[in-house]
Amino acid sequence: MEPQSHALKKEVVTYSKIMDRKGLVNTLEGNLSVLDRDTGYLYITPSGIRKSMLDEDMIAVMEGGKQIAGEYKRSSEYLLHEAALAARPDCAAVAHIHAPYLSAYAYCNKPIEIKCSTTFSLVFESIPCLPYGEPGTIHIADGIEEAMQDHDLVLLGNHGCIAIGQSLEDACKIVEAAEEVLKIYHIAKEIGPVHDITSEKLESLYENHPGSRRNRARARNQNH
Repeated sequence: MEPQSHALKKEVVTYSKIMDRKGLVNTLEGNLSVLDRDTGYLYITPSGIRKSMLDEDMIAVMEGGKQIAGEYKRSSEYLLHEAALAARPDCAAVAHIHAPYLSAYAYCNKPIEIKCSTTFSLVFESIPCLPYGEPGTIHIADGIEEAMQDHDLVLLGNHGCIAIGQSLEDACKIVEAAEEVLKIYHIAKEIGPVHDITSEKLESLYENHPGSRRNRARARNQNH
């Protein structure tokens, strides 16, 4: 058996606590994982444990669908994490989050396509929503392979959202950014009509900015 990574366990603990402090996960909802692609070990938060109370020994370690370490049972959503990681071999971390604004759109089965924010437009362009899939089963990930080819953040119908990145810093920061933009967007709607960026200017941003979602996806596809 390959040695387990204390550093990756610590990464899961650290970002679980950050998400907890921000109110983006709770005791029953939300889970984070990191995959060591060299050993095949998946490090994932345990089920039903308050994220603010986690330590490294509590992190579940999975190998080939079997838990091989950890004081508590692995999250019931480990199949969702495995499906996301299989869809994106360039990534190694997954944040399955129940952020209030993002989850509200998921409850409505509504993709997010706002056009008033440069941050949203650059990082996401849009956020698709998968149809409802039963939690704790592989069906919660139905459609995730196609959706995550071009998107790092995807809504899960009637559930929450899932983000992927090379590290948990990458996965968590895009959830935080999306949630903040949506919060401001809904405040703005209370103030008055939201002024959208014109389609022509958005298209220029999508095509010409090197950091746009569209250009990041193109670069990734060229490298693979």
